[in-house]
Order: sequence, then structure tokens, then C-alpha cells
Amino acid sequence: MLQPEADIYLNQLKQNYLAIKKMVGDAKVMAVIKANAYGHGAISIAHVLSDMGVHGFCVALGSEAVELINAGIREPILHLGKITFDNLRLYNSGQVRCTINSIDDVLELKENASANSPIFAHLKIDTGMGRMGTRFENAESIMQTLAGTPEIRVEGVYSHFATAEETDTKYRDWQLDQFRKVIKLANDILPDTNYFHIANSAGILKCPESHFNMVRPGISLYGVSPLGKPHNTLKPVMKMKAPVVLVKKMKAGDSVGYSRLYTAEKDENIALLQGGYADGIPTVFSNSGSVEINGSNYPIIGKVSMDLIAINCGEDTIKEGDEAIFWGGDHENTQLEYLAIKYKKIPYEFLTGVSARVARNLINE
Repeated sequence: MLQPEADIYLNQLKQNYLAIKKMVGDAKVMAVIKANAYGHGAISIAHVLSDMGVHGFCVALGSEAVELINAGIREPILHLGKITFDNLRLYNSGQVRCTINSIDDVLELKENASANSPIFAHLKIDTGMGRMGTRFENAESIMQTLAGTPEIRVEGVYSHFATAEETDTKYRDWQLDQFRKVIKLANDILPDTNYFHIANSAGILKCPESHFNMVRPGISLYGVSPLGKPHNTLKPVMKMKAPVVLVKKMKAGDSVGYSRLYTAEKDENIALLQGGYADGIPTVFSNSGSVEINGSNYPIIGKVSMDLIAINCGEDTIKEGDEAIFWGGDHENTQLEYLAIKYKKIPYEFLTGVSARVARNLINE
């Protein structure tokens, strides 16, 4: 079928997982597979990582946890989001761990559990991200409350870096120091806590002192570095592509696409690709991006529309059915780290923006 596709290279995923395991040593790996595993397909990715021996998974929504459970995933699942009444059944199942962000969360969980069947939870402390989590100055107080709440079993304590990917490490190091103080408090007040984690992908790659005994890799699992350039041990898992559906000639003065953004200065050949912003190809590629076809680079001309994109073929022979790669190819222009810098975006946007109508092809090679 002539439609946009995302090839998902499962062996690359396995290699990335093993590379991360080597970096973190004995630390447990909680793979972050929220947002459909960053666009790669959560169920398929989870099953591969399960077979590799991953400790567990992190999700943002209760519905994402349900999807994994219904697909037969049996590893622990950490729900990173807000505790809600609708999700209490998940927490009571024993497989899904909730995140405690406030004293109100403690009170709600206490009312819906028992000492004989406690809810497993991870306590989040805000060490400087400024989003979810109990403020650092309230950490001791909430831990004291939890110590007297047998209905809740605090399995882990965690936080989140705000600037781990940046060159200036001052704020990251300050957060790390705050988290070390949190760990000391937990060891004193909640001595049965098993896991401490703050390292995201950037922390894993450039801050080994942040690994502690659990890490949460996200984008690095999918072979993309958050550090601004490709990492030599990670391989992209996704190849985003679209087929050529028409090759035609343009005469000098002809324009292509909405708003006539591109006008040919001379007679030239163009090709139309079956793909557009409805598939996750960003409109910033309009008259600016490029694709890789048969190892060569071709510029995108005119506007990226909902379903079609035009490219300039130059003098090369391009045929209907040829594969045009947007990212995940061999050319530098198809590296997400490069694209993110060029368009002042982050790689996460490209991956998570791949829509449901894009076929995911699972490839074992």
C-alpha cells in the first residue's frame, strides 16, 4: 500500500537497552513508554523489553497502564501522573505503582487501601523541576506521615532533572545534591524504601553519579540523544518514510502547493510523496526540509500539506514507489538531533507526533 510508514527496528531497540544497562550497572531500568512509546508502539516495545529482562515501565496515564496490562505485560508499572479515583483499581491490583505528589494523595490512598493489602507507591519530591512532586522543604513531613500509614507501601522515592541535557551543570548538580538529602531522609524515616531514581536519558548519558539503584530511560531507548548530537552507542529505532506517488515535470514559472510558496526558476522534475502533517511531518519542513532517497538528499519544495509533500528531483531518476526518508536514515539531514537544532525543536516532538494512521512495521534485523 502506498502510505507513510514507520519502520521500527527491534534489534536496534535491544542494542540500545543493552548499552544503557552497561552504563548503569546494577541499577534497575524502568523503561519510559508513555505516549505510545514515543510514537514507536507501546505494546510491541514493551514485549521486546520484557523479554530482555527490563525491571518495569513508566507511563503518564492510567489508560496507558491498562493497555499494557491487557496486552499481557506483567512487570511493575509506575504511573507518573496524578492519582485519581478512576485509577484506584489499578493501584489496588498490585502491579501498578502510583506516584504520591502531595499529602492529599496520601489521605486519598489511605481511605482506599488497608494494611493487609497496601498500595505500592513511589514518592516524588520536587527538587527543582517546579512541576509535580512535594516541595523539597516538605519532604520530611510527608515521609513522617507515610511512615505512620501502613495502608501505603513506599517502594521508591524519585525526582526529575530540569537541565540534565545542558552544558552548564550547576543547576543539575544542585538538584542532585537536593536529592541526596532526600535519600538520607528516606533512609532514616522510610528504611524499607527499595529504589531511588532521578536519572532520565540525559542523566544516564552524562551524569553517572545520578544513577543510584534505578533509572528511567526514555528517548535514549529509541536511539536518540537528548544532548544535541547523536550518541555513539545508540542507534535510531524508527525510520520515518513515505512513498513517491507521482513524478512530473514543472516548467519555469510553475508553482507548487498552497500559497505558491515555491516557484520553479527553470524547467525541473518534482516528485510527490504520500505523507504530510496529518502523519506527523512538521510544517516547518515547508520549503526548508529534505528527504533521503536511495542514499541521496532532496529538498522539500512548497508547503507541507495534510497528505502530500513535493520534492525537487534535480536531474536524478526517481520512480514511483521509491522510499523517501524523513528521519532515521543514513544522511545527517535525517538525524533527529540535527533536525531538532535546525528547527529549534526537541527530538521528542518529531517522534511523538507520528500519527496513528502511519503503519508501524516491526523489523527484526
